[in-house]
Order: sequence, then structure tokens, then C-alpha cells
Amino acid sequence: LSSLRVYQGVPDLERPRVAMEGRTAAKAVAPILIPYADLAAGKDLSELIEKAFGFDGLGILAVHGIPEVEELRAAVFKDGYAFANMDEQIKAKYEHKASFYSFGWSHGKEKLQGHPDYSKGSYYNNPLHNDPFGDPKVMEKHPSFATPNVWPKKELPTLEENFMTMGQLVVKVGVMVAAQADRLVESKCPTYTKGRLHNMIKNNKACKARLLHYFPIESKGLETKKESKTNGGDPFSDWCGWHNDHSSLTGLVIGQFVDTRTGKPIECPDPKAGLYIRSRKGELYQIKLPKSKEVHANNTLLFQIGESSQIHSGGLLQATPHAVRGAAAPNVSRESYAVFMQPPIDEKMDVPQGVKPEAAQSAQAAEQLPARVPTLGSRYGTKNCPFTTCNYAAFTTESLAAYH
Repeated sequence: LSSLRVYQGVPDLERPRVAMEGRTAAKAVAPILIPYADLAAGKDLSELIEKAFGFDGLGILAVHGIPEVEELRAAVFKDGYAFANMDEQIKAKYEHKASFYSFGWSHGKEKLQGHPDYSKGSYYNNPLHNDPFGDPKVMEKHPSFATPNVWPKKELPTLEENFMTMGQLVVKVGVMVAAQADRLVESKCPTYTKGRLHNMIKNNKACKARLLHYFPIESKGLETKKESKTNGGDPFSDWCGWHNDHSSLTGLVIGQFVDTRTGKPIECPDPKAGLYIRSRKGELYQIKLPKSKEVHANNTLLFQIGESSQIHSGGLLQATPHAVRGAAAPNVSRESYAVFMQPPIDEKMDVPQGVKPEAAQSAQAAEQLPARVPTLGSRYGTKNCPFTTCNYAAFTTESLAAYH
């Protein structure tokens, strides 16, 4: 047991968890909706932020009415599909082992439910700066944060511009969401550093974006796979396993399904496919946009709060575990794009003055986590990430080690 992390005196892998088996009925719900016009105007949206990111929320909201999304979404997803379907030898040229595959192409290098993950391929880069630090010493010390971007300029010259322009829009809107989250926390915690989340996201150079291609689920054994556990996991995570984002705020471009026989975008062929969230009460929800002319994939971005914000707010903002369920249909892939807005590398991972660090995650929330999601307490307040001195780089190392 010496290698296991301990949470409230109980080894993390032995903590009681509410099993997913027998609890697979999910309720379809819409995320909290925020008009982009209200966000851009700086209206006080604290009530909506609390409904989304507070203890009783699902950790997700949708900002709709963003006019630039449609063109940028189509362009970056077209590139993502094109690169993922290139020859394996070409893709291998753009793997970057020295950064632990945190830049360029990555496929099968990460783990899903404890096994090598071949269900999706990812193209990682910094959407804000091609070379954010320009300092070899920083790159050597923090390769997963500070490595210059890797681009297939010869094979896919449009990827760089489309990837970065999409990411910069997500961060632009994310900065506004962060300011609203700050406003909420400031109203409830007088010792919270004013504007902390907004300033971190706005000023940090080390942002990370991930262009994802989810490969088709093979038709062989499809019906069995659809309703059974996958690789020791569960049917809700066969494209992306259960996890919490450890960054501050994640921005998501809504995914696009593709018919791999034609390469053309299609509507989702499986109503059960998509993003799922587990609440702090153990309830399972499928996230779906409402059927509306005002809210749709081509004008909307999703935002999920991360564990760094959970720590920095002393638990007033709460990350929630989520997973992506694959489409139970042959010849269907999915394109997606996520931006992880995070603290600076050396940002101290501390709660507001006067708040106990343990308050960042309640025992109830910890017990309701899916079995393979490590508790916050198993990664924060540890020997390698102590309450008093841990910075974001150390917290990231602990978090990645716990998952992979």
C-alpha cells in the first residue's frame, strides 16, 4: 500500500465508490446557457455561473451567439480529420517524445481505463504562441509546457492558422467567463485574490489546445460493446475515459461527427453518443444543446471549470468528472477541439487565506467520483505537492502520474 495515495486516511484505490454498474440510465440535460452579448457587455452573471460551476452544478456552461465559431469550427475540424487520416509514417514525423507527446501528434501514448488509448488521436500545441518562452533552460525544465509548437507545414499548411485562430477565439471568450467566475468567488470569499482566474488566463503564455480525432468504433461486436464495460471501464467512456480537467478552465468547440466513407460531416447517428458528466450526488447526465435556432454547434462554445480553479477558490468552484461515449455505429468518427486555460507554471496552488486546503473537495464529492478518477486529495497536499509550496507544474505532474 505504500505506493497508493491516501485520502482522509483511506488509500485512494480502496476508497468506497458508488459503482457505475446498474446506474447507467443517464438524463439528458442542457448546460447553463449564457448569451455572448451579455458576457461581452460585462453584465453580472454570477447567478448563472454559480448554477454551472458551484457545488450543485455540473461544472459546465455554454456561451452562445458567437458569430466567428461556424467558419473556424469547420476549418479546424477539416484539418483535424485530414491529418488523422494521413499515412502513419507521416504522422509519426510530428510526434514529440521529448515533451512527453504534449506537442504535435499523439496516438496510443496515453491510457484509457488503464490501457493504451487507440480510440483517439490528438494534435497538441499552444494556440497563443508558437514559442512562448524562447528560453532553452525553461524548455529543458518544463518540456510539456514550454516546447515550441510542432506543425506539418509541408503536408497540411493550413493547420497552423486554423488551429491557432480557433484557439485564440476560445481563450478570448474564456477570459470573459473567468472574469464572471472571479466576480462570484469575490462575492462569497473576501480573502480571494481579486481577478485571479481572469488574470492568470489572460496573461499566461503556456496555454494548451488539443485537436482530437475519435476513430470509429469497429462494427464487430458493436451491440455488445455498446452496453458493456470497455477495458474494465464502462460504456460511457469508450472514446474518452472518466476524468477531471486539472487546469483552470477548459473551452470546448462542440464536436462534429463524420462519415468516414465519404469524409463528410453528418448528424450524430447515435443518440447516446457524446459528453457525459457525473454529479457530486452520483447522478449521470448526458450534455445536449437545446433544439433552438439561437443555440447550436456553429455559434456556441462550452466551458468546463477545472481543478486548479477548485483549489484557488477554496472549493467555491467545482470541477466535475466527465467522459465521452462513442457512437455505436460503424464508419463514424468525431472531431473535437479543446483549449486548456491554466495557471502559469510557477503559480502557487493555494486556497484563499483563512480557508482550509481540505475544503477544496468534500468527502461526499470524492466518494461519488467514478472508480478510475483520482481524488483531489490524492494529488494535492501530498509529499510532491504540499499545501504550502506546491506550484502548478508539480500539481500537473502529480495529476498526470495518477491518470497515466
